[in-house]
This record gives sequence, C-alpha cells and structure tokens, in this order.
Amino acid sequence: MGRTSGYSLLRELEEEIGIVEIETFKVINVYSHVYKNNEENSLKPLHHLGIVYNVIIGSLDLSFENDGSTDRCEWFTKDQARLLPLTPAGEFAVERVWPEA
Repeated sequence: MGRTSGYSLLRELEEEIGIVEIETFKVINVYSHVYKNNEENSLKPLHHLGIVYNVIIGSLDLSFENDGSTDRCEWFTKDQARLLPLTPAGEFAVERVWPEA
C-alpha cells in the first residue's frame, strides 16, 4: 500500500479514537467483497474494500469522537473479539489478526 493509505490510517485513528502515537504500521491483508442486488437486498451492487493493518501504538488510551460517526470503541482480546456480532469484514479482520490454529 502506498503513502495515501498510511495517511488515511493515521487520520482515521486520530479522528475516530484519539490515537496519535503511532510507532509503526503495515498492511497485513485486504478485504474485498461485492454485495449484489438480490431479493433480500434492494440496494445497488456495492464493492466493499477494507484494509487490515498491524499497528504498534505508543498509548492504549482511547477517546470517543464527539458528534461524529464513532459510537463506541474499546480494546478486545482474541477470545472476546471472536464472541462479538461481527460483519463479514470484521470476521475477516479477526481471522487475519488471530488465525485459528
């Protein structure tokens, strides 16, 4: 991934959860799925892309965005994350971060 994705990552971490101390980051995988229009979905087809990063941060402190799009943020262990009701992109990310043995 190029510089643009890195800048986007840094901007989103700061904007959405208040993380500004980034030591390193790298792309570990990319989620790509096309949602097609069908009987259950009256929306137009949508191509969803998601980038999964490995990020080393300097602080674990999170802050909630005021008047924005972040509803809630918190840290989870592998076992806790696997119990969450996740979207397909979320399931993809959890599996890439903590693959099943």
